[in-house]
Amino acid sequence: MKIVFVETEDDEQPFFVDSLAGHDVEFVDTAEEAPKDTEILSVFVNSRINATFLREHPKIKLVATRSSAVDHLDAAAAARRGVVLAHVPDYGAATVAEHTFALILGVVRKLRHCLATGNGRGASEKLRGMELRGKTLGVIGTGRVGMHVIRIARGFDMKCIAFDMRPDLSMAEGLGFEYIALDKLLRTADIITLHVPLTARTRQMLNAARLARCKPGVILINTARGAMVDIDALLKGLDSGHIGGVGLDVLEEQDAFNNDSARLIGAQIVQKIHAMSTPGGDPGRRDERLRELRGIMRNRQLLAHPNVFFTPHVGFNSVEAIERINLGTVENIRDFIAGRLRKEAVVGA
Repeated sequence: MKIVFVETEDDEQPFFVDSLAGHDVEFVDTAEEAPKDTEILSVFVNSRINATFLREHPKIKLVATRSSAVDHLDAAAAARRGVVLAHVPDYGAATVAEHTFALILGVVRKLRHCLATGNGRGASEKLRGMELRGKTLGVIGTGRVGMHVIRIARGFDMKCIAFDMRPDLSMAEGLGFEYIALDKLLRTADIITLHVPLTARTRQMLNAARLARCKPGVILINTARGAMVDIDALLKGLDSGHIGGVGLDVLEEQDAFNNDSARLIGAQIVQKIHAMSTPGGDPGRRDERLRELRGIMRNRQLLAHPNVFFTPHVGFNSVEAIERINLGTVENIRDFIAGRLRKEAVVGA
């Protein structure tokens, strides 16, 4: 079969070739570069697979994403076309949970200011952090990652509270945390961390009204999806001091992340402005570019804020997690070809 992988690292490619011997395996940088005769496509979260893409690639039978998240895949369009969507539901709970605490510690110990200072001398207020012991951690979403975050938090002697539409009361008793209503969590928690998938229900779940209800000086951590938080309200809260600090591994415009984020975002702004100034073209597309431009500019403003500590979407990226996700993806592809794809790997099953 014609199997195409998108967004792979060079050192990953020999594994995929060897594991899928006997098939025509190809690697491209973006989904748009996938040949029209692609039968199986493996993507990562930056590839948007929608109705237009599927229409332009009529031979695709399976899209296997190398992630647990699936918000970059149009499930309705795939169902209409009879395309199966597969993901790797559990590969990095410990990895993402550990990175969540890297961000928490980065914010509470003011590592951005410490690194900028250079010499590290003195105990000025600007560099003075706070302890986690005794603080209240509010966990929104108690799936695999959220539960592991709570386990780690207990080691820091933190009090844990949680919100989930489907609470697991036996785990709450075992780990010693309490489920409460979302509004109460917002009013109570010293630190809030997001661990829910991006859906219509969770998009902008932390909007201006909910952020205003948070405890003054609250710290917000997001390793889930950038679109869950209203960026304008977040910036307003940071500027007023109502939000004491933010730790981010995700943005609404994921392409904004790079080792040189400010340079890349600046280049994106120039690119979008040039595209909008080009004569002719689809007015709807121009409106879309304008929205993208506004989003990019807000991200630039957010990342420049001194109380924001950010990492470039690397929460999933450990040696162990990448090994598990690549093995899981190959297993999904092999199982699909053999007609025995596991139910838990099928999106929407």
